[in-house]
Amino acid sequence: MGAGASAEEAAAGAARAAMGGEGVSIGGGMISFGMESGGGSMSPEEIARINAMLAMSPEEQAKKAAAAMKDCLELAATTGLERAAEPATWEEEANRIPCPFKGKFESLQRQIEKVPMVGKTLAKPVAAGVENVEKAFVDAASTIGKDPAVALAYKEAVAGVPQDEAVDLVKGAPGSFTEYLAAQTDDVLTDKVTATVAAVLETHSLTKVWGGATDAYNKAAAKVPGGLVKPIELDLPTYVVEQAMATLKQLVADKEIQLRDDPGDDAPETVKEIFGGGLRTAMMQGSEPLVLVKPDDPRQIQFVDFPRSTDEVGATPEKLVTGKGLEVVITAKQPVVQNKAWKVLTLGFGQAAEIADEKDLRMHAPKFHRRGRFLVADVFGEEYPLKVDNGRYFDQNAVKLVRHARDDSKTFYEGGALDFNFSKETKLVGPDRCKQWTSDTYNFVLGLKKNTLAADLAKFQRQAL
Repeated sequence: MGAGASAEEAAAGAARAAMGGEGVSIGGGMISFGMESGGGSMSPEEIARINAMLAMSPEEQAKKAAAAMKDCLELAATTGLERAAEPATWEEEANRIPCPFKGKFESLQRQIEKVPMVGKTLAKPVAAGVENVEKAFVDAASTIGKDPAVALAYKEAVAGVPQDEAVDLVKGAPGSFTEYLAAQTDDVLTDKVTATVAAVLETHSLTKVWGGATDAYNKAAAKVPGGLVKPIELDLPTYVVEQAMATLKQLVADKEIQLRDDPGDDAPETVKEIFGGGLRTAMMQGSEPLVLVKPDDPRQIQFVDFPRSTDEVGATPEKLVTGKGLEVVITAKQPVVQNKAWKVLTLGFGQAAEIADEKDLRMHAPKFHRRGRFLVADVFGEEYPLKVDNGRYFDQNAVKLVRHARDDSKTFYEGGALDFNFSKETKLVGPDRCKQWTSDTYNFVLGLKKNTLAADLAKFQRQAL
């Protein structure tokens, strides 16, 4: 691989490396990046630390991994909840709670302005409603983040999380600890956050502001000829719970990822021992996360082809294969249940493995088909639509498989569908502009997540040649 190696080529190398080649040795349940054949980012002390881990018995490794996981999560949860109490945190693009149906508000505003005589009068409160709702969400979310009951809920969740999978999680991608915490404690955390949200919404202006915005929308919608614009309805408390928990989890994950990548002075010794030197544990997973990127980002991924609708003659489900021969694969061992309602599977690019059954789905490449506006993966008989994580459109947000745990009508409700469009010219895939939920000014395609793994691997390979 030369100096001009693409992000996808580097990811392909990472996938091969994770299977035991290109300078990586795996043993004793841990991983070592072999730098003997060339320079790299690891110092002799860091390599010695990893080799010391390799020399330990599996039992000793398990104890080290469990201690690192617990200490890492404790610090990550504390740091994340401190950030959640600050309104500025909820104004950041990745953490902001989207205004529900923002795209619909904008579309109606444009339509209603054309109504003679009264159009601009009706459109003004529709436009103002979105701005007021977004401001109210920031204040309400930080109020939720400040609640001591929420911080206590996360502290108790960390203290009680099982540690029997710590070794596998250490070898997983950055953020694996937080994902596991969320999966194991979803019921408890959802109940605690739901109670806080209910208390906040009883008195917070968000309830009144959202009610005013929907009233303005529905009043204006009634003026559109032919009844073409339907009223909007939303379970506001449920929406706030889901979105608040999504941001809280992300804030915890942010600190975990930082600790794994480059433990600083505040990192516990157990974390430094496992992750000191920025050990690229994502390599063990053998895949790079599937995310949204901007169309001009070099991490964009070109695909060989794209599934057609199963209603078309001769159309059959197909795997999503990139131009470099990688496939879209599942990176989760099992679906994670979120908010006691949604089953979620994380995705990445990698070299698929043969999976015998649904007990461990990692590196399984599902086949996709189109079902109306949905792009659907078949995962051992269960259908999972492809969705943008938490309905948030921003650079580097994850794209996942999501289905309702109990009700298919909620999995496949029309308002939740996204067209994933394939350009035969550019070979790029991107979601439509999500006119239901998000402003139509957004435009993204599927690509690789930004991290230092691809850069480090490419650097190492260039030096090794």
